[in-house]
Amino acid sequence: SSQESHLVVTADDAGELRVHALRVVARRENRTKDEEEKLAHSGRQMSKLNVTANFSCSFALPSAQALGGGEQPKLVTVLPIDRGEKVYFLTGDTLGGISVFFRNGTLKGRVRVTEDPGGVRGLLKGQSQLVLFFSSHSFGSFSVTQVDVQATPCSGWNAPVHDVVLDPGYQSSRVVLSLSDGDVLVYSTTRGKSKACDLTLKFPHVTTQPFKLQVFRGHIMALTAPLADDPRSAEHLREIYFFNLAAMEEGYGPSPSRTVTLQASFKPRQPEDLALSVAMGAGGQPDRSKAHIGVRFVDVKGVELYGLTLKSPANTQASAAISSGGLIGGEPDEPTWWSAVLGWVPKLGIFGLSLTGIVVWSLGRASGGGLGAGDEIDEEFFQEQLRKARDTERAARGGSRGGAGVTEDDD
Repeated sequence: SSQESHLVVTADDAGELRVHALRVVARRENRTKDEEEKLAHSGRQMSKLNVTANFSCSFALPSAQALGGGEQPKLVTVLPIDRGEKVYFLTGDTLGGISVFFRNGTLKGRVRVTEDPGGVRGLLKGQSQLVLFFSSHSFGSFSVTQVDVQATPCSGWNAPVHDVVLDPGYQSSRVVLSLSDGDVLVYSTTRGKSKACDLTLKFPHVTTQPFKLQVFRGHIMALTAPLADDPRSAEHLREIYFFNLAAMEEGYGPSPSRTVTLQASFKPRQPEDLALSVAMGAGGQPDRSKAHIGVRFVDVKGVELYGLTLKSPANTQASAAISSGGLIGGEPDEPTWWSAVLGWVPKLGIFGLSLTGIVVWSLGRASGGGLGAGDEIDEEFFQEQLRKARDTERAARGGSRGGAGVTEDDD
């Protein structure tokens, strides 16, 4: 849809869906000269917003009779898909089925993608005209045009999935899962040019409550969201964590990892849900440097809007280069011979080689300014210089290892 015309899909508990054509136009109001001067002095720009909604069509999930009898599926999630001039509506139901409808409400097809309890829990827009679906213990890619699953769904965790987002830095090949026990896992769906299901990252465990996830500028925004059936859900403190993906990719060590860039609390108010809005820049492309977060609080009417400014991690560009190479359909860069040598030779070995070169140069000067074919070297002098060089290297090793002793044979 265009910036003025939109399609809005609504659904009820009975599984009936309605489509409305929504048109939003901003026009300047007719004002007098005095009113224009007052607005100019105040610095505000007032415009009139015209919103028109027209009913388009309605449809419902296939009945139990149409599915061959048995239980009637219940609607869980809805996703509109724009494929050029064609618009489709996807639905996920409690029986694990995904149904595809045309814009006029006609059923294109339905396929069962999972047998997990609760059926399809969510649908997300992916790359290459694919849709990612997820259930309690699996996720996979779904083709809208073929109405079929493209590969074997990925699975392998114990706690049910609560929320899922795609990492845009890897062109949808990295899937971030929020589990109901508070764990957050990152899976890679490609390995070179092949399909895969590899666990690549695990977030630090900071809470026993599940997260609602958003992605922004190399960070994962995670809002603690207690389960609805938790009798103590009102007692849990709800905060927003900003996890730095680049810091986690570097690994963990004895020093602070700075994995959690920010931890925002609104106490005593409890945020219930949030939405990320990215401003549109030139050419209709999203300007991710300007963003806002809409936060809805428990027992509070309305939505509060906050400005969001985040600095991208230092190696975001490097990860993007990896995604366009080894992880997304390409081959990883081949290491050069020099990088291979540097990776194999320890730093202390390089120090020893340099020290040996200095010793040889010093011996050359002591023996008469050079080491020609006819020059002779005093063996005792050479042993003495070599012993001093080893003592110096041993002292250097002891300092770099915190004073640990190193014994070597002088012979």
